[in-house]
Amino acid sequence: MNIQLFKNLNENELGENIANKFEEYLTNHPNQQIYLITSPLGEKYNYDYEDSCLVILIPKHKIIFLNLGDNKEDFQNYCDDFIEDLNSISDKYNYKEHIGRPRDWKKNNTVRLEDFDVNNIEGIVGENFLDDRKLQRISDLLISLLIGSINDIEKIGSEVPETLLEKVKKNIVLFDGEQTRFMYQDFNNKIITIQGLSGTGKTELLLHKLKDLYVKTGTTKIFFTCHNIALANTLQERVPIFFNFMRVEKQIEWNKRLWVNRAWGSKGDYNSGIYSYLCYFYEIPFLRFSVTNDYNKIFTLALEYIENIDPIDFKYAFDYILIDERQDFPDVFFKVCEKVTKENVYIAGDIFQDIFENIDKKVLKVDVVLNKCYRTDPRTLMFAHSVGLGLFEEKKLNWFDDDEWNAFGYTVKRLANREIQFFREPLRRFEDIDTDEFESVEIIKSTKSSQVVKVIEDILQEDETVSPNDIAIIILDDDKQIYEYIDYLSSVINKRFGWKINRAHESKALIDDALCISNPNNVKGLEFPFVICITGTIKQTYRYRNVLYTMLTRSFIKSFLLVNEKNDIKHLEEGLKTINQTKAIKTIEPTAEEQKEIKNNLVGFLTSSQKSYKEFLTELFDKLGIEETKRKKIEEVLVNANIERFDEKRTTEFIISLKEFY
Repeated sequence: MNIQLFKNLNENELGENIANKFEEYLTNHPNQQIYLITSPLGEKYNYDYEDSCLVILIPKHKIIFLNLGDNKEDFQNYCDDFIEDLNSISDKYNYKEHIGRPRDWKKNNTVRLEDFDVNNIEGIVGENFLDDRKLQRISDLLISLLIGSINDIEKIGSEVPETLLEKVKKNIVLFDGEQTRFMYQDFNNKIITIQGLSGTGKTELLLHKLKDLYVKTGTTKIFFTCHNIALANTLQERVPIFFNFMRVEKQIEWNKRLWVNRAWGSKGDYNSGIYSYLCYFYEIPFLRFSVTNDYNKIFTLALEYIENIDPIDFKYAFDYILIDERQDFPDVFFKVCEKVTKENVYIAGDIFQDIFENIDKKVLKVDVVLNKCYRTDPRTLMFAHSVGLGLFEEKKLNWFDDDEWNAFGYTVKRLANREIQFFREPLRRFEDIDTDEFESVEIIKSTKSSQVVKVIEDILQEDETVSPNDIAIIILDDDKQIYEYIDYLSSVINKRFGWKINRAHESKALIDDALCISNPNNVKGLEFPFVICITGTIKQTYRYRNVLYTMLTRSFIKSFLLVNEKNDIKHLEEGLKTINQTKAIKTIEPTAEEQKEIKNNLVGFLTSSQKSYKEFLTELFDKLGIEETKRKKIEEVLVNANIERFDEKRTTEFIISLKEFY
């Protein structure tokens, strides 16, 4: 099925026939999103004539009502009731104050068709396109209500945005076909898995699913979990805010009907984690984190205890479990969750957080694939992937097979002489913007503070509404000098613009009305309209390239890459030029032998990365025959050396150079 088409239809031969016609239509219109429904999604509305009707929702088009039956009066009543209910949903989420009552939009934004040619889908769609930008926006807002993709209307409003920043910030978010399918399709399997790149909306979808499950009945027990404590704390804060925003009338019964916490927990508080709760519920001996830092061990033992319970005495601990960050857990964890859950387990995970990690083939076999990154301009993402993976260089740092490239959202096209192109589909977030009018990435060969100031001045010249919070400056290098550079840069920016500066590596938080300057460790998961990445040189190490890739994708309008003028980066400049001209990555596919070498190099890197840094150094010291008395001194020097941890080649050379000295 085309992922740009979502259908939620009753059994009707003509309806299915029309759906098939839309499938054919989308082959020539691949960037259009279409929803075929008979009632508002996510709402409890039913209609007597529903089986004989079809509602077509297409962004920037009128809402099209089709009569598939022969009763004209019932069809008109169906349309009136449907619009009345849409008005109620509009009132519920405060849209009415912005888009008005049905009398304001019914005439211009809806159409009722009784006599139509099922073979002329092109004509039906074309005749109902809205030319007026204001009416287009109202149509998109109405669609968002009907598919449950509720926007914060107070923030985005109904007025047509004019500036580039406003167009992106006030974009109307609509679930795409795959996101809508996850929300509303009935899956036959007990475990439902979704995966995607960072920024594809996985956590947001889990929150929507959590809301729907919680309001389903007044008795369901749900546990929403993840590995990271910080993420668990964030989710605990987000859930009540999200429930309030979605107008959930039922009060949250914490630790009775709903748990939002990490996977492990503590022995003293059985509600503090899913493992601690299961130990309490099934009387399993609790193993402390300090004793065994091993998910595989604790959940394997837990599964053995649970499977030994007499079926007559067995009780389910939860009705539903939702899991974020799937990649942080072993398979046995999901087996335990499936065993203790009565209804469904929903699992979301990144296809890859690290562009050099091994991709388990079974990870690609999931129910819903989200490969559209809604945070980042596709051109920025293509450039970031290319720089990170070394696609513009003769020797690539990593390479994937076609299934993996597809899972990342790329279409692969092979040309002559091993030349290969990778394309990404454009996104709705940028559909109202002529992307040819601005570059989403700019490379600048200077890291001087005066150049950083000029970049900010240029941003403000394009849009004077830009605030300090709209810009982040990220220093990619990791040495003592960068903190002196940050201090000086902060002073220069404050003096020139009068802005407060947030040194995020010290504050560990975002500060209102302050420009964020940080090392890469404190901006992960955040997004800014504009990101300025500064680095002395483009390093060849895996870790550095992964950081560079990640930081370039923190922007949702434009990323600036500032490098020292001594760098030879013609290959990056040419690669970026090609992306801007063709909307595609162009590179040379490695030979089978070269791909094998790439994988072998990665295996060595990934194996060494699983050790602690202390273990890594000890092995090198042993290998090089370094005396025990010299090791501590060399370690102290290594701390301040500009050498990336686990870089075996450079670390070995450095140790050898110090061996005789000490």
